[in-house]
Amino acid sequence: MKILYVSSHDLVGQQFNGYLLMTGIRERGIDARMFVHNPQEDRPGVLYHPTSKGRVLLNRGLSGLEKLLSLWAILPIHSLDIRNNDFYKAADILHLQLIHASQFFSLLSLPKMGAEKKLLLTLHDPWMLTGHCVHPMACERWKIGCGKCPDLARPFPIHMDTTAFTWRLKKQIMERANIHLVVASEWMDQMVASSPILSHLPRSIIPLGLDTEVFRPRSKDECRDELGIPRDAFVIAFRGVPFSPFKGVEYIESALAGLPADKSIYLMLFDSKGLMPDLIERYPALELGWLSDSEKIAKALSAADLFLMPSLAEAFGMMAVESMACGTPVIVFEGTALPSVVRAPRGGIAVASKDADALRSAIEVLMNDPARYNDLVRDGLEIVRQEYTIEKYISRHLDLYSEMTT
Repeated sequence: MKILYVSSHDLVGQQFNGYLLMTGIRERGIDARMFVHNPQEDRPGVLYHPTSKGRVLLNRGLSGLEKLLSLWAILPIHSLDIRNNDFYKAADILHLQLIHASQFFSLLSLPKMGAEKKLLLTLHDPWMLTGHCVHPMACERWKIGCGKCPDLARPFPIHMDTTAFTWRLKKQIMERANIHLVVASEWMDQMVASSPILSHLPRSIIPLGLDTEVFRPRSKDECRDELGIPRDAFVIAFRGVPFSPFKGVEYIESALAGLPADKSIYLMLFDSKGLMPDLIERYPALELGWLSDSEKIAKALSAADLFLMPSLAEAFGMMAVESMACGTPVIVFEGTALPSVVRAPRGGIAVASKDADALRSAIEVLMNDPARYNDLVRDGLEIVRQEYTIEKYISRHLDLYSEMTT
């Protein structure tokens, strides 16, 4: 069996963009490669060949035109380069991952690829269901054809309302494409089931997996010593993602501002620095910035007592699973994939969406109830071992590939 994966990135987001899946399958002796639009470095199995400088410039020009026309993933031409690649021609399975995270792939290629190969597409978010946005949030116009978009600025932003046209184009393409969908959560599966664009297509639920040799409970004291965090602090970790309408940063800020000004509370911020000056003035904090090294992420999560992930939109929520795997309980908002992914109330606590008071109350429960806290740690670790190991992730894909090729 020969398998070709396609994604915009390799090492950035490797937990979910197909890179870890590709390397794990190669370790099992199967010939797997990955076409990457933005490779970080030269690695075994990673293909990148923009054939000529002229084609790179042409793709760049078409991408610029696409933005002017308020379109996305329609005009780029690098999907033609993929089809001309020798390994593509020899491959039995073509598995598309993040094909819309940057401008290189045209959805117009899908019917032809589906006729040439056993074709799979993993949906990492609901973008394929909508006329332009990555997450529709409370808007349900994606169920009736979009148009009259209430928020053109939401990622991916557009400057004129082409959502009805894009929605119809996606529907026409997917009606002609022989393609098998993969989703990572029950929540995403329900979204697809409600989509006029995608509901007719076969699909499988395969939860994401992680390396439990990396993401595992470590000595909290040793991790804190390494990071310069007091051993006796109660460390609350979260992602600080500026300008994102999806991550619920404002609710974290409001919830933490309502906690007592207790010197034992210590904050740990992933991703951004300088995002919450008022909170950092109130509590001691460690701003980690963007981390791409899995070992460093695992040590930081092991050093924390609690991880907050009150996303307003989430199709899976990998960092919540990573936290559980490190023995650190999570608190999430309802209304996304996260409550089912963490198996709330067993592996984490889910509270009402956009309710900062409920978020603060859940924090206080885990600060003051050791029995409840320990139950979450124990059950979270068990859930990860049962559902979210990289071994299960690879095996489930290989089972699906075998079904599709026999």
